Amino acid sequence: MLYGGKVCRLCINETYNIHLLNTDCIYGMYPAKCAKCGEMKNIVTDFRLSGYLKSMITHSKR
Repeated sequence: MLYGGKVCRLCINETYNIHLLNTDCIYGMYPAKCAKCGEMKNIVTDFRLSGYLKSMITHSKR
């Protein structure tokens, strides 16, 4: 992942054009500074199955 891994969902959506929903992601316990936008937000630590599938479908279209 770009930006060192500590990135919020909105920045992931913007960077990879995935359109992840809040329910597609698993978040860290506490908000942290996003490496891309620099704001204190909930950081995505993993994807649920739906988020993983969205990322794979988007990646395969490239």
